[in-house]
Amino acid sequence: MYASNDQERSPDLRRLLDPLFSGLARLCARIFFRRVEVVGRENLPARGPLLLVANHHNSLVDPVLVLASTRRPARFLAKNTLWKVPGVRQLLQLGAVIPVYRAQDGSDMNRNQQTFAACYRVLGAGGTIALFPEGVSHDAPHLARIKTGAARIAIGAMAEHGARDLRIVPVGLTFEAKGTFRSRALVRIGEPIDPGVVVERAEGDEVAAARALTEAVNEGLRRVTLNYPSRAEATLIEQAADLYGTRAPELPARMALAEAFAVRQRFIEATARLREIDPQRVDAVADRIRAYAHSLAQMKVREEQLAARFPSEAVVAQVFGTAWLLIFWLPLALVGTVLGYLPYRLCGVFASFTKTEDMPSTIKLFGGFFLFPLTWAVWCGVAGSAWGWPGALGMAVLAPVSSWFAMRFHERYERFFDDATAWARMRMRRGRAQALRQEREAIRQEVDALRAIDEDHDS
Repeated sequence: MYASNDQERSPDLRRLLDPLFSGLARLCARIFFRRVEVVGRENLPARGPLLLVANHHNSLVDPVLVLASTRRPARFLAKNTLWKVPGVRQLLQLGAVIPVYRAQDGSDMNRNQQTFAACYRVLGAGGTIALFPEGVSHDAPHLARIKTGAARIAIGAMAEHGARDLRIVPVGLTFEAKGTFRSRALVRIGEPIDPGVVVERAEGDEVAAARALTEAVNEGLRRVTLNYPSRAEATLIEQAADLYGTRAPELPARMALAEAFAVRQRFIEATARLREIDPQRVDAVADRIRAYAHSLAQMKVREEQLAARFPSEAVVAQVFGTAWLLIFWLPLALVGTVLGYLPYRLCGVFASFTKTEDMPSTIKLFGGFFLFPLTWAVWCGVAGSAWGWPGALGMAVLAPVSSWFAMRFHERYERFFDDATAWARMRMRRGRAQALRQEREAIRQEVDALRAIDEDHDS
């Protein structure tokens, strides 16, 4: 039996633990990410059985982000081998996570009957199940093959527990830099899928129903995720979309991820069509984009920095505003830097040993979740030894508060310094910067011409 059975038999305990677990997820997401954009939350049914299906590109960070963004208590499915990891096992038990037994892990697949039965009970009671139908976290620039587990769970819950009002909601997770602490993330919540409609079309053929429902899940996830043909194409399309989508703000400002997603999705679709219509012209524009991006990198300037106008009054206001804020934060930031330096560095060191792109953020997030409180506890002990219980109590407040200010201080300083040095480089190399701006505008015009060709072909 899975580890959360006792909690299932104690609804009063679950009513206490669910808000705690959800609160922990929101806290972790708030700390780890600089910003999380959520689009489509209105697509989540307010009540009734719900099956959340999400893409899986960032290991254990993915369920944290899904839970924090949907704000609905959910029972996640996870591979049973995670219960062997100290610390993670306790978190899985706290969240009443349901284990999945996989052949590649050497597990007894027959135990998945218990897994399906547990899912049916949760959905039959009007609860929420969340899973990753790709079955594995991966680094590919597109969705992996969608497995039939979500469809089988939905069909079984409707057949055995009468969950006729069940809805399946696809959730797309997009990361700005998935292995980087304090980067950004986008959560796109798609339109609900009514599995009952799909099952009815199968006319009693359970295999056909599972296949059709799996395809519906696949289509739903493709609408809320970015799916590139290859890594090289992903890099090219991201560069093209950033070049085309970034306007000319006064000061450097990155596009919102939701806006960037829409532009990149259009570029993915248009590029595929245009390669069939005029492949030579597409390749020529692609070569110009690559050369332009290479020149930007050589100059150590980002797209939004080159596009910014940097008017004098805005620059002065930014300098004085940021300087005043950093000076105000400096005392607490220094304290927080000293108190949190060791766990911060250890998380980075441990993450550097990972061999796949989907693991560093998991190491950083969960390493910090345990190492920072442990370090603060040690500092509380030191303060208690020196000044008694008032010192320990004061340190218990000072350590986390100063660590938060240290994080925000370094984040603000690094952004300000990066923009300031980019501005200085462009001032010192005005001719080169102007040439890049002219090339940027020329490429934008080429992209507009390709868009016109695409539109004419469609009409």
